[in-house]
Amino acid sequence: MKRLFAVLQLLICIVVLSTAAYAEGYELPEGKSITAEEAYVVNLDTGLVVYEKNADIPRSIASLTKLMTALLLIEHVPDLENTMITAERSLFTGAIVQAGTSTADIQPGEQVSALNMLYAMMLPSGNEAAEAVGFYLSGGNMQNFYAMMNERARQLGCKNTQFSSAHGLADLESGNYSTARDLALIAQECWKHEVFRTVCGTRMHWMPLTEHTRHSRPQYPKQNPDAAYYIQNTNLMLSPSSGVYRSYIKGMKTGSTHAAGRSFVSAAVNERGESFIGVVLGCPWEPAEDGYAYSFHDTITLYDWIFSSFTVRPTLDTTQTITETRVKWSADTDRLRLVPADDLKTILPNEGDGLLETVFDVPEVVAAPVRARDHIGTVTIKLGERVVGTVDLLAANHVRRSTFLFIVGKISEFFQSTYFKVVVVLSALFAGGYVFLTVRADRLRRARQAKRKARGRKNVRKKP
Repeated sequence: MKRLFAVLQLLICIVVLSTAAYAEGYELPEGKSITAEEAYVVNLDTGLVVYEKNADIPRSIASLTKLMTALLLIEHVPDLENTMITAERSLFTGAIVQAGTSTADIQPGEQVSALNMLYAMMLPSGNEAAEAVGFYLSGGNMQNFYAMMNERARQLGCKNTQFSSAHGLADLESGNYSTARDLALIAQECWKHEVFRTVCGTRMHWMPLTEHTRHSRPQYPKQNPDAAYYIQNTNLMLSPSSGVYRSYIKGMKTGSTHAAGRSFVSAAVNERGESFIGVVLGCPWEPAEDGYAYSFHDTITLYDWIFSSFTVRPTLDTTQTITETRVKWSADTDRLRLVPADDLKTILPNEGDGLLETVFDVPEVVAAPVRARDHIGTVTIKLGERVVGTVDLLAANHVRRSTFLFIVGKISEFFQSTYFKVVVVLSALFAGGYVFLTVRADRLRRARQAKRKARGRKNVRKKP
């Protein structure tokens, strides 16, 4: 019942997301399409989304789960090369030992360095390596490791991700799922680490001698006497001999189960040095006609389109005046030049320069003195209805204040101020009230005097 309830909650989440979410980025041109059910491509130079398709719908992610396992290994083990991890015998149960599961030929009880465990996870997608890493990092409690995974996902800003597996042999119904957008966040964090970039960009890696390989694989390579066997990367886009090779692909991770479909998270750097993370999820299980997975073909479709149609370039020139505003209390100038604080790199269609719009938020007038690089306002760049970004505007030069103009200006401002007007009105009211009361008091005084005189005349008449 708990699993059914969890699935129902997730389905509600999916329905809400699919109706509420809006698409970022650009649409594929007519005649181009992908098979992936979900996709997401983000430019790392600008942080802008170039393409997305159902990017917030949770689904099974298979071995893409190992991205988080690898990230936690790198973050928690400072010395990967000299830290040894034991593949505990108790871990070799269930899906890990089933026929057809991906392994790196690490046997129960063997000790392997953390670095080789990383290679074992990322190249052949060794499930036993991922489980051993999770067991090691959690102190022997896999539930604690899942909690570590989920907490790290939350820290990275993942909104629709949950982990209940270190290797990915658990599907959505078992509580192991993510989205294209969330996986891109995890992949970006992984890509920050040089060791990760090296490992996932390696096509083949020699694993070290162990007890079982020492006897079963005696013919190790002469140039590396400590090596026993090699493991190969499932990312065929790295291999020049494959039909899906692309020189711009620098690595990352494949994932596939029948529940998840064929999926691929990629890192790409084109000849202009522009960097991207791409995610395609839920591609067909059966390969394309050429025998290669549709996840590779979808990745090619997206990147070939992006690299031929878009360019990362600055939208502002930090050395050129972009606008001006009035300046007061200066004898040198009455205009202040403003320059952008940043060039605001963005990814634009190759013909998109003429479509850019600048929106300024600048005060009508500023008061001297002004120092060069003082923050004055902002400029927002828009491409149609899409906001590219907002940048601070800075004073291009110093502007001195004239003491005489400042005093005159302050006096003028005082006489034009609301305070002065209120004082004048109150003074007028006071003066008027004073005059009114004075006149009234004078009239009353005269009236009293007149009455006294009248009484005096009256008394004179009454005397004999």
